[in-house]
Amino acid sequence: MKTVPLYCSPLYKGCENSYLQYNERPASPELDGITRPAVIVFPGGGYAFLSDREAYPVADHFSAHGCAAFILRYAIKPYCGEINPLLDAASAIVYVRTHAREFNIDPHKIAVIGFSAGGHLAAYISTCYNDERVLDKLRIEKDAARPDATLLCYPVITAVDATHRASFMNLFGREEDVFSREESERVSAELHVTGNTPPAFLWTTSDDPLVPSRNSLLYAEALNAHGVPYELHVFPKGAHGLAMADRAARPVNDTNGDYVSPYVARWAEMAAKWLEYTFFGECRV
Repeated sequence: MKTVPLYCSPLYKGCENSYLQYNERPASPELDGITRPAVIVFPGGGYAFLSDREAYPVADHFSAHGCAAFILRYAIKPYCGEINPLLDAASAIVYVRTHAREFNIDPHKIAVIGFSAGGHLAAYISTCYNDERVLDKLRIEKDAARPDATLLCYPVITAVDATHRASFMNLFGREEDVFSREESERVSAELHVTGNTPPAFLWTTSDDPLVPSRNSLLYAEALNAHGVPYELHVFPKGAHGLAMADRAARPVNDTNGDYVSPYVARWAEMAAKWLEYTFFGECRV
């Protein structure tokens, strides 16, 4: 993988730890002339770490489906400061868009895909890409950091209802689970959906013990209320952190196969087809 720094000068403490990884493939005279969509992967980890299980296999999957795939190594505890992961997400999208020609990417077909807390970040940038703090800090124009599509995998969405408190404690750098109403609402993506929010693909499991499926339902309900297209899958059973839900991406200590589910693993193919449909429509050739 090719490492791409996000910042050429210090933007916040610890920003040198944030960067993009490009899932580079060998040069090919047959393929290099094809303009492709891009997918930027936001791994989960509760804003405390970044899961490789939700990074490399996902990038490989979308690369195999004709996308230029990137992984964002965004700010985690203790460098979050609430806004810093959002700055990283915006910087990543702007970088990919402004370097689209270099990577043979269509600058109008850039998707973000996030898992768990990475799903929160994907929904956060999809609803708050014009946050004045982001525009001012990065000195970018409105809509410059707007994704064109959003894929959310068992995402943390809300700090208000059915939330995963540890993710937000890490995001804000709090030792205690105490937030003002304004803080909670500011980072609750379902409250910031508008008619300009990108279309979304969501999947979760109804018995997720860490991040209730209510999170995905809240985001889908908000999209529906604003007329934004979405596809939602709530599988009946599955552990949190399933990633690809196959043997190749399960944890090394998963001796019982709790993270392997051929039934749930269908999400990856569904997501790739949804992205194809969203970006290119029905193929009638």
